[in-house]
Amino acid sequence: MTEQNNQDHPLYQARTPRPAAASAPNRLLKRPRRPREDQPLLTYLLIALNGLVFLVGFLQPGLEWELMLRGALISQAIVVDGEFYRLLTAMFLHGSLGHIFFNMYALYVIGGQVEPIFGRVRFLLIYLLGGLSGSVLSLVLGGIATFSVGASGAVFAIFAAEAAHLYQHRAVYAQVRARLQHMGILIAINLVIGFLPGSRIDSWGHIGGMLGGALLAWRIAPRLSRPKLPPRSLTEVAKLDRNPLNRHLPEVVLYIFVLIALVALASSLLAP
Repeated sequence: MTEQNNQDHPLYQARTPRPAAASAPNRLLKRPRRPREDQPLLTYLLIALNGLVFLVGFLQPGLEWELMLRGALISQAIVVDGEFYRLLTAMFLHGSLGHIFFNMYALYVIGGQVEPIFGRVRFLLIYLLGGLSGSVLSLVLGGIATFSVGASGAVFAIFAAEAAHLYQHRAVYAQVRARLQHMGILIAINLVIGFLPGSRIDSWGHIGGMLGGALLAWRIAPRLSRPKLPPRSLTEVAKLDRNPLNRHLPEVVLYIFVLIALVALASSLLAP
């Protein structure tokens, strides 16, 4: 995933600059600041939490491996010992400095663009349920020998959620086609690398995260009407939402039950 200037992102290009007052022409030279209410605080919190867990294990000899053994997605521990919590805890563990850097950098870029539009509740739902979708698909299709850690599934869920939202609003945002093509190339590259012989990437986790994020966003993400006036901030854009979350709470509950059913099915099929 490549970093993109927020002001060039399609989610920001839905608005056009307001003309500067004649008495203050110097304002045109200043880069617009993101309004305080648009700050992706939940994204920062998730990055801090992942970083803290990694730092604790990194600074104490032996603790890093202990955290892995106790919290990683180990299929045998889930199926045989019933340690289902691993489906969640694995999302906050990383195997190396490069691993966590890539995931947190991607979360910083994508989360900073998506959270202000989706709102914190929907953003967190997609992050957690999308990440769990990756863990569940990894359990179902990865086999009994699966050992996996990382926030990649959750990050890919947010990535796919953005793609779904852009497609739904291709008449509202600018340059949607180019952005979706760029996303498609990045997804294809990641999948090809993940399925190469000898790769240690949990591709099923990535695929599960993407499918979960896209499906959830298609149903619960904001649906925005075309603004009559250029909105001043992304928060103002979100006020144009015609798809309130409470309308889809039964679907969210159903989604959780489907994940539980898939875990139960995998446990019965993989059990010795």
